[in-house]
Amino acid sequence: MIENIIVEVRLFAYLRELFPHENRGVEKVEIPIDFTIDNLLDKIGVKEKEIMIIMVNGLRKQDPNDKLRNGDRVGIFPPVGGG
Repeated sequence: MIENIIVEVRLFAYLRELFPHENRGVEKVEIPIDFTIDNLLDKIGVKEKEIMIIMVNGLRKQDPNDKLRNGDRVGIFPPVGGG
């Protein structure tokens, strides 16, 4: 039985700094099989107030309690500001 799964996390804008520079904001993350989006955010150190949009496999997610599956691609976008 599989105990852990791998998801690909893509961080955008200033959130990229949470991953090593050479990864350019993309990293494969090993997580337990029952991890939710919220659990993943805690694991990689992203605070809820830093997030505007979360996409899983190209679809926008509203519920942070959705469970992730092996091979999912998770995109995390911060709020965009300008001036």
